[in-house]
Amino acid sequence: MRQPVRLFGTPLSNYYNKVKIALIELERPFTEVLHLPGEQWPDKGSPSGKIPFLETADGFIYESQAIVEYLEDTTPNYSCYPARAMEKARCRELIQTIELYIELPARRLYPAAFWGRPCRQNLADDALQEISHGLRILGRRTLFSPWIGGNNFTHADAVAWAHLTTVNNALRALKQPDVLSEVLPNIHNYLKHALTRPSIERADNDLRQAWHNRNQNTTS
Repeated sequence: MRQPVRLFGTPLSNYYNKVKIALIELERPFTEVLHLPGEQWPDKGSPSGKIPFLETADGFIYESQAIVEYLEDTTPNYSCYPARAMEKARCRELIQTIELYIELPARRLYPAAFWGRPCRQNLADDALQEISHGLRILGRRTLFSPWIGGNNFTHADAVAWAHLTTVNNALRALKQPDVLSEVLPNIHNYLKHALTRPSIERADNDLRQAWHNRNQNTTS
């Protein structure tokens, strides 16, 4: 029996959506608890104050990749990793590449893109340069046939959709060049194809609804 868990965070978070997609794909029963970054949680939850974090029968877990690995370890007969060791390593390479070399530099743009903060052009230029470099690294490993690592959907696809969609939305909001398609010409077709996966379709719908609710609350 798969033990139910509780996922804390918000669909506005790409890292939250990464974990949510993993939960759906691994067919783990879960409930969602709205929890914004920095909100206090007594003694437990997320020591860093970041989201997402997961409440399990064994205790709390924070950091999205640690959560994904826990879900893999505690879900018998299901996996979103390839079976062979080298292919599994390649999948983890893709995850690390996206998160460290693309999403991390892009985070400097998010306050301006999503929360209306000012953005200096030199900051945007530096971020674009780093994002482009990360995309070129990613391009040396991606297959898009049809999934990022080959024929089968993996955790790397959940990560790619969650982060690359967010990066793309940030660039569009700030009217910056579309460096994603400049470096990876088929990336937008891939992201569109990802929406055919029910787990990603659900995450996308919930994300859109969360933004709609936030915008309504802001203007009301």
